[in-house]
Amino acid sequence: MALATAAQVRALAPGLSSADDTTITTLIARIDSAFARYCGHPMPDAGAQSMEAETYTTFPGRYDLGIEADRAVAMIPTPPILSVASVHVDPEQDYGADTLLAASEYVADGRRVELLVGATHSWSDLPRANRVVVSAGYTIASHPVLTEAAIVQAVHTIGNTSAAGSTSTSTRGGSRSVAPLSLLPEVREMLADYRLSVP
Repeated sequence: MALATAAQVRALAPGLSSADDTTITTLIARIDSAFARYCGHPMPDAGAQSMEAETYTTFPGRYDLGIEADRAVAMIPTPPILSVASVHVDPEQDYGADTLLAASEYVADGRRVELLVGATHSWSDLPRANRVVVSAGYTIASHPVLTEAAIVQAVHTIGNTSAAGSTSTSTRGGSRSVAPLSLLPEVREMLADYRLSVP
């Protein structure tokens, strides 16, 4: 599911028609990537950065691991985790079946993966020994603010496309300043809660 549909954008831009849907859809995809970059999302295993669910192969290291009572917790450098595909702890970096943890040995919460008491392995401090593959991102239907932000940005961008690359444009009364095609301040404000912070 995209951040927004072409029909949702057209509803606020009367000059557009269904003939523009392909262009609008492409624009929404680019806005999705721009939002993800602004929010600090890493590159997924395939494709462009996105606010939507993507697959990420991560290697949480010593600075991603908790200390003392939280030693069993690893912070995963992705958007919120939707599901965990696999967890390996393998200092040899082979990631075979003998180093694969069962799903019953850990629990995911937000951006955290915590090994449970009795897990067959514990997190390693060695480089790339811990490998966690997750599906992470946002279910867009549950986050209407992302759709609203995408529509606002798309309508703004479409309205300024003819003046792209210019700082001003001519009008009958002289000239006026042209807003840049970067993310609008109000859009950045709408995305504030989605920016990834350093644990």
